[in-house]
Amino acid sequence: MDNTVIPTLHPDSFLAKVVQGLPLVNRQGKELIRQVPCQRWDPEQRRWDPTTGTIAVIDNGNDAFKGAMPMRSIPYLATKRIPTAYVPAKKIRAGEGVLTWQVNNSEQFWIGEDALDTRKAESLPVGLSHERLGDARFQRYLAACQVELLIEAGYGQRDAAGRLMGEWQGEFDMYVSIGLPPEEVDRSGVKPGVAQALRHIFNVPFNVSRTDEDGHTTTWLIRFVELSPYAQSFASFASWYYTLDGVPIDTNIVRHVTLDIGGGQFHCCEVDLIRRSNGDRPKLRMSAQQIGDGTIVIARGVRDALREQYYNIRLSDAEAQQALVRGTIPVGGREQEIDEIVKAVIAARADNLYSVMLPYLQEGQSFLMFTGGGSILLAKSLYQIVSSHRKREDFFFVPRKVAPVLNAIGGLVLAQASAQKVIAQLRVGQDAPSGTY
Repeated sequence: MDNTVIPTLHPDSFLAKVVQGLPLVNRQGKELIRQVPCQRWDPEQRRWDPTTGTIAVIDNGNDAFKGAMPMRSIPYLATKRIPTAYVPAKKIRAGEGVLTWQVNNSEQFWIGEDALDTRKAESLPVGLSHERLGDARFQRYLAACQVELLIEAGYGQRDAAGRLMGEWQGEFDMYVSIGLPPEEVDRSGVKPGVAQALRHIFNVPFNVSRTDEDGHTTTWLIRFVELSPYAQSFASFASWYYTLDGVPIDTNIVRHVTLDIGGGQFHCCEVDLIRRSNGDRPKLRMSAQQIGDGTIVIARGVRDALREQYYNIRLSDAEAQQALVRGTIPVGGREQEIDEIVKAVIAARADNLYSVMLPYLQEGQSFLMFTGGGSILLAKSLYQIVSSHRKREDFFFVPRKVAPVLNAIGGLVLAQASAQKVIAQLRVGQDAPSGTY
C-alpha cells in the first residue's frame, strides 16, 4: 500500500530517500560511492592485478533477478527486476524483433518477460545457491541481467540522444554485493557449499552479446571480481535503519521484524537493537530463517486450477508466477482473464502464508515490516489481517514501487559500508583486498 506520508518510516533513512525520489546525497554533500579499488585474478600470470570495480548489487531471488546500483552521472538509484525465465531464441522472420542474448559463444537466448511471452519458458533452478549457480543457463542469465542493470544505470557508449551506439561497449569489473538466503550466511561468512557455488561466477569473464529489437548488437565484457555476500532480508532492515551517512536513525524501536514474502521463499529477519547506558550505538543482533514457501505456493495452485479447466495448458513455475501477477493467460490463442481463478486460489492457499506469520502478529513486542512481491500481491487482505492485530504505528508495508527490489536496495547500503572500509584501508597504506567469495 503506497503512502505519501509514512509516519513509521524515519525521514532520514536510506529507504525514505528512495521512496520519496530524493537525490542520494549525504549531509556533507557527497554522493554514493560508485567505484572501488580492488583486484582481479589473472589466470595466465597467476597473480592478482589491481583494477577498479563498479559497485552493483544482485539479489539472487528465486522468482526474479533484482538489481540496484548508483546511476552513472546523477545522484539517484537504478533498479532492475527481471523474471527468472530462460528460453532458447527462435529466428524471427517477420514482425518486431526480440531482445536476444549470447554469452561466451553459447546458444542465443531470451530472458525475463520476453521468454515468458513465448509460452515455452524453461524454469531455471529454484532453491539454494548450490542448486542454482552450477546451471550454465542460470550463469548466462545472471550475466545478461547484469548488463541490463548497467544499461539502466546509464553505462555504455551512447549517442547524443542517449541510445547505445557502436558494438564494443567496454570491459566492466564488478564489485558486487550478492544477496543470499539467510540460512546460507552467518557471522563467519558463507557456508562451504555456498563458497564453492560462487566459484562458478567469481572472476569468470562473461563476453555478453546483446542484440536489441532493432537488430543492433552491442558487446560487453564483465567479470564479478568481488562478491560480498549478505543475508537478503537483513538488507531490507539496513535500508530502513541506516541513513545516507551510514549512521543509524534515531528510533525508540528495540525489536524489528522483517517479513519478506518472496516468490520462492518466505523469510523472517529478527533484529534486536540493544541499547547501552553509555550512549553508544545500539548493538544489533540478527537472526533470520525461512519460515515457509513464498507466492510459488499460490502460483502452483493457479497452475493446477488452470489444468483442471483447460486440460491442454501446461505452465512452468515461471509461467505460473507470471500468470498470477498478470491475471491473464492465452487460451486458444486469445488472451483470457483468470481473475476469478486467481482470487479463488488466493482465498484457498493464502491461509498457509497467514498461518505462518500469525505468531509474529500475535507477539506484541516487535515492530513488523512487510516487503517482497507477496506483500503486494496480498496487500489488501494482508493489511486487514495485520491491522486487526496491530496499531498502525506498530507495522509498516514497504511501498509498492520498491518492495519487490528492497533487498537489492538494502544491499547497496551494505555495499557502501564495505566500500568505505576498503577506501579507508588504502588511505592508511594497506593493499586493496584480493577478490573474495
